[in-house]
Amino acid sequence: MSFTLDPQMKLGYTQLRVLDIQKQTAFYQSLGFQLIEQTTDHAIFGAGSNEPVLILVQENNTIPRPPRTTGLFHFAILVKSKEDLGHVIGNLANRGIRFTGAGDHLYSEAFYLNDPEGNGIEIYHDRPHDEWTIHEDGTIETDTLPVDVQAILDLYDPSRPWTGFPDGTILGHIHLNVSKLDDSLKHLYFDALGFDFKTNFHESAYFISAGGYHHHIALNTWMGVGAPLPPLASSGLMAYSLHLSSLEKLEELRQNLIKENVLFTDEGEKLVVKDVNGHDMIFGVTK
Repeated sequence: MSFTLDPQMKLGYTQLRVLDIQKQTAFYQSLGFQLIEQTTDHAIFGAGSNEPVLILVQENNTIPRPPRTTGLFHFAILVKSKEDLGHVIGNLANRGIRFTGAGDHLYSEAFYLNDPEGNGIEIYHDRPHDEWTIHEDGTIETDTLPVDVQAILDLYDPSRPWTGFPDGTILGHIHLNVSKLDDSLKHLYFDALGFDFKTNFHESAYFISAGGYHHHIALNTWMGVGAPLPPLASSGLMAYSLHLSSLEKLEELRQNLIKENVLFTDEGEKLVVKDVNGHDMIFGVTK
């Protein structure tokens, strides 16, 4: 019987290596992220709560991530409702934030933008689960269609106070540029980590998840098949955290990683696994 990752798994935070911590901190505050902690070389943000959802780290000798390399495509911030999406997008538009696009993915509606260093950001809401098209094999229908932007903005209520992202906002998914969708990738994510396959989008992107979600992680080859990894000191994604529901579920994962001969760092109540691009996937337990 194949291993299945804890169906109650939730993502925690995204950690980015940045070139200019002050400029990046100011930008994310302007988006509505709440600053929890700040030093000269790192900043921790929440989104609607004091739980970390984004960590920025500045290190010496960091260089910009070269074009056409693997790494972060975007990290995605999930708000609870379409009304909340209208609240966020309306406020950001009024503040002069520039979006790079929007997409109706059938199960969600999303808006896209980049931070000053080119890291991709998605802000989205999910449609109700009973509106998703789920096939008999468990895969989920998706597409990228135009968003009815006016219908979203019609939900914007200027009398509703703007205090940043609303309560209930979380990190919904991580989307990565990868070099290949090959057997080693499948072994890591499916056999060892126990994710479920949800979509093969145009034969160039895998969407995978735990617990029946449309995707917690997406992996695409849109930088070109065989795209190289960036230098280790490059700006961009460093790590992301995944919260399991119990120590028992963490132990199940530990044993399966051993069984599948996947290297990991054991930190007791945390397991750190390198993803296909060498970023840290930090598995812990929800507190």
